[in-house]
Amino acid sequence: MKLHLSPYINKKKKTIEFHLRLNRASQVSLAGSFNHWAKNELNMKPLKDGFWKIVIPMLPKGKYFYKFLIDDQMWMEDIENQLREPDGVSGWNSILTV
Repeated sequence: MKLHLSPYINKKKKTIEFHLRLNRASQVSLAGSFNHWAKNELNMKPLKDGFWKIVIPMLPKGKYFYKFLIDDQMWMEDIENQLREPDGVSGWNSILTV
């Protein structure tokens, strides 16, 4: 399965696609500054071979921070996205620039 790098901004469709590969998860959600870090608002869909994906509507121009929430207990940055900043705790926030 070939997916775009995450996050993928599709200007033609006016969407943003996020995905990750994580075999041992039963639930993955996307949270960030664009949705006030709501934990269960943007649930990702499981695909084949441990891939998870979500497509959201295009966001207004700006800089956003985001993470994935794994099984409602572990926060994880987007490992495909090299743009990140310390989260102020002990991890990283991934950065999305629209």
